[in-house]
Amino acid sequence: MEESKIKNIMNGYAKAIDGHQHLITDFKDESPMQMFYKDKGVFLTGGTGFFGKIIIEKLLRVTEVGQIYLLIRTKKGKDAFARIEDLFNDPVFDQMKACNPKYRCKITIISGDCSLPGLGISPDERETIKENVNIVLHSAATVRFDEKLKMAIAINVHGTKEVIKLAKEIVHLKALVHVSTAFAHCNMRYIQEKFYNPSITGDNAFKLSECLDETTLNALAPTIINGYPNTYTFTKVLAENVVQQDAQNLPVTIFRPGIVITTYREPITGWIDNMYGPCGVIVGIGSGVMRVFTGDVDNKAHIVPVDMCVNALLASAWDIARNTYDVPPIYNYVPDAENMVTWRRYMEDGFAYGCDIPMRKSIWYPRFTIVPHMWQYNILCFFYHVLPAMFMDMIMVVIGKKPRMMKIYRKIHKFSNVLKFFSSNEFRFDNDNVRHLLEKLDDRDKRLFAFDMRQLDWTNLIRVSLYGLRLYVVKDDPSNIPESIKRYERLKVLHYSTLAIVYALAFGILYTLLKFIFYNIL
Repeated sequence: MEESKIKNIMNGYAKAIDGHQHLITDFKDESPMQMFYKDKGVFLTGGTGFFGKIIIEKLLRVTEVGQIYLLIRTKKGKDAFARIEDLFNDPVFDQMKACNPKYRCKITIISGDCSLPGLGISPDERETIKENVNIVLHSAATVRFDEKLKMAIAINVHGTKEVIKLAKEIVHLKALVHVSTAFAHCNMRYIQEKFYNPSITGDNAFKLSECLDETTLNALAPTIINGYPNTYTFTKVLAENVVQQDAQNLPVTIFRPGIVITTYREPITGWIDNMYGPCGVIVGIGSGVMRVFTGDVDNKAHIVPVDMCVNALLASAWDIARNTYDVPPIYNYVPDAENMVTWRRYMEDGFAYGCDIPMRKSIWYPRFTIVPHMWQYNILCFFYHVLPAMFMDMIMVVIGKKPRMMKIYRKIHKFSNVLKFFSSNEFRFDNDNVRHLLEKLDDRDKRLFAFDMRQLDWTNLIRVSLYGLRLYVVKDDPSNIPESIKRYERLKVLHYSTLAIVYALAFGILYTLLKFIFYNIL
């Protein structure tokens, strides 16, 4: 590749990942939302997750929040205090640390677990929350689509009930925001900003999970969640039901984000810490491992950047504290009908930008095919995934190493099966409440807490998402881009050379077979 083209790619990469110029924090006067969060106590669940990190960062960087009470559980042998140190080592907090070097004094750790009675919070810490918290943001959930039903109910349903119970005890409660998902009601194709009645109430589902042992409950799970593709969406529906039934007299709102991907502008562009959903597909393609997927590419892609998503959530808390509603407002935070893209656009643009900044450790030249039908997918999986994996594992065995490609592809196929429901079906959403919420913000807040999806530049979002995935998830240093491009070009030659050999062999076999039939049978 020409040196000038590589230089242009490097310049584009540097510009994409340098999102600091977008940070707007220099207003002379505080905005209404800044004044609302000033000196407030915020109780946050799910603070160590992807979504929660951006909530923490935004509050500490843009507002003078009084105190953030983080509910953190012990995980993988690390207690809450050890996990908080790991949390703030993430580069997403670098800008916040520069703006607010004394941020740690704003953080209070609450050791607990959403799956436990009373959230596992000690009596003393519960008293602290009751006396000092004003805003409750409940974003904790198990987001594993294949989570066992008993655990999914414990965390997503009963955990929500326990948060509401705690909120009722808070003396000066101003707002409670329950984070759901836009796809909670994916058993329907048109989803409005309103409550829906589930086939079983959240309370009855919890009682059922308590009465049955895990083996029996798992056996009955397909019948219980009938109509929903997985335990995650089913239990998020039940959690909304719990909010509807138990939080009637509270200043509560439900926030339903779409498919949340990387940051768009702040605090740094393209940041992400996971490979869920479409981001995982992009990484799989870029690494040369994932080569076929099933879905309708002309369906709308209901993806939203996490920073804009958090801005809308924080605005919803501000609004519910100022206004009284007969029914708790629900916000479907999804792309606006005036500015949407299809999965085709997302995949094609993503693939194009990915080819400019290839992964350093990709195992093959990235090519990708999306097919609408499962029979096509299964056939292509055999030729594009299974056969190459078997061949590579055979080579590994011959050279005395442990085979692993078939194991990797089993995980990829499981991941694809989880996503196929959402990639194959078209959904429509109302978002009138989100539009009305935006209209209530003054000009300062519209800039400080921007969340208007009509103003989103999809080309730029897709571009920075690719760059961010490479930097923050794959951990490929920008300095190795020139080397990666050269390797990419070598893999391209190898790929097409291999195809030429395979096609030549196939043609030769077919020619020999037809020749045999013609001379010996006909």
